[in-house]
Order: sequence, then structure tokens, then C-alpha cells
Amino acid sequence: MKGSTVIFFKDLSENLSSKRFLSTFTLIFLSGIASVYLGAQELARQGLTGFENQELFLVIFSGAAAPIPSFVYFMGILAPILGIALGFDAINRELSSGTMVRLLSNPIYRDSVIVGKLTAGLATITIVLSGVIGIITGFDILLAGFGPSLDSTLRIFYFTLTAILYSSVWFSLSLFLSVIFRRVATSALVALGLWIFLSFFIYMVSDIISQALFPLRTFPPLTLQEIAAREEVRLLISRISPTTLFMEVSNVLLNPRVRTMGPFYVYSPNLPLPAPLSVDESLALIWPHLSALIAEIVLFFIIAYIAFMRMEIRAKWE
Repeated sequence: MKGSTVIFFKDLSENLSSKRFLSTFTLIFLSGIASVYLGAQELARQGLTGFENQELFLVIFSGAAAPIPSFVYFMGILAPILGIALGFDAINRELSSGTMVRLLSNPIYRDSVIVGKLTAGLATITIVLSGVIGIITGFDILLAGFGPSLDSTLRIFYFTLTAILYSSVWFSLSLFLSVIFRRVATSALVALGLWIFLSFFIYMVSDIISQALFPLRTFPPLTLQEIAAREEVRLLISRISPTTLFMEVSNVLLNPRVRTMGPFYVYSPNLPLPAPLSVDESLALIWPHLSALIAEIVLFFIIAYIAFMRMEIRAKWE
């Protein structure tokens, strides 16, 4: 599309030089460094300083070594903030200031504007999260005393890709909100409200709905099929949230011994410890979740694209 490259480099330059970029990058970086350092300290306190097992390299990321907030936890909270900060005023700010009219007065198609803004935002998210996770991985190597195996390297790579998709969902959503709302404050508040609801309150809603469909009773007690159906409903509703999808994918990628994401797992004390899954097997397990994240990005962008193309743009938005 003619002009998309111009818009891409314009917005990318503005994103990388903005104060919101520096603040979110610093916040994610410091949170990641602190969580990885405390995780490594806990492993050392437990006498696991040798790091003989390559899986322990991933434990520092997942936070399984100690009851402290893990890097995955911080990423689940801060990655949406990065996406929202980049997209909540991408369109309406230029509309309200009048720069959109001057921009479109040049030989640039309207669809090139929104495509350029989308690609610039995705590129900014990729730069931030790839840089932060790369630096933290290097810091992890210094703490561990050795580098990750090929399997661990691939898992960290796919985790980085998942984090980029996760943040891009919120960027695509906030870009859509910046198209349909005229005021910047309104789009920002709606985006933050959706983030709070889908990150925290969705679990209470899923519990309420599952309880309403399958209420607990003492007599006769719930059958195993009813318990399974109740948990499936709760899990299905909670997976509406991108945060739930991200957390489940991260758990599978950073813990090779996770074999299911369902509510039940066959266990017996006589069974041996399950062997870790290969990268391909873990990817097969999380592929529906990754597809859902990609579908959400595409869906929000398509709606924003259609709304922007049909929008009436005047010299002064009243």
C-alpha cells in the first residue's frame, strides 16, 4: 500500500522516542531482572547452585523455585500495559489535533495510515519484548554459569513469540478503541477497564457461571462427570481472557513436564515421574492457544480497519 512505509517509520520513530516507551521498557526490564535474580538466589539457597539439570534454566523464568512473583507473572501484567500504551491514542489523537487531515492531504491512502500504525506498533512491541527477554536470558546465563540447551533455547524463543502475540492482542484492541472513541481519555479508560476485567475479574465470573450451571450439593453428591463438566465450563470461560491463554502457554513452554492444560491429570504414586515433553509435543499442546491469540489480533484489526475506512474525517472534529 502506498504510504504505509512512510507511516510505519514515522510512528516507529515516535514510539521509540516517546516517554511512554521508555517508562514501559524500564518497568518491564527492572521487573524481569528482579524476578530472575530472586529466583536464582532461591535456587542457590536450596543448594541447586550446580544447575546440573537443564530444566532448572527455565525454572528461573517460570518462578517455580520460590513463592515469589515470577518473570512470567510480571509479563502477564506489564505486556498488556505496553500494548495499551502504544495504541490507545494512535488514531483519535491525530484526529483531535487535526494532523490526520494534513496527513491525508498528501498522496497517502487512508488504509495505508492504519496499516502503517499497526505494523509500527507491532514492531515496537517486538523490539521491546525481544530486547528485554534477550537481556534477561543473558543475565540468567551469568547466574547459572552455563548456557541453555537447544531445547531450552527453543522454548525461550517460543515464549518470546507468545509474549509478543499477547501484547499485540492488547495493542490491536486499543487501536480499535482509538478508532471508535473520539476522546483519548475515553479510549484509555475503556482499554484499562477491559484489561482489569479480563485479567482479574474474569475468574470470578467463570466461578459464578460454573456454580450456577452445576451447583454444589451434599446429597446426592456431584458425580465425576458433573465435576468434570463444571471445571470445563469454568476453564472455557476463563480462556476468553488473553491473560489465561498466555499463562497456560507459558506454563507449558517453560515447564517441559506439563502434559495437559485440562482441569484433570491422571496421577498415581506408583507411576514414575513423567518424562519431559519435546518442543514439538509442547507446541502441539499449545497450538490452539496461539491460534486464538493470532485470531484476536486479526479480528480487532479488521474491525478497526473497517471502522476507520468508513469514518468521516473533517478539518475539525466536533
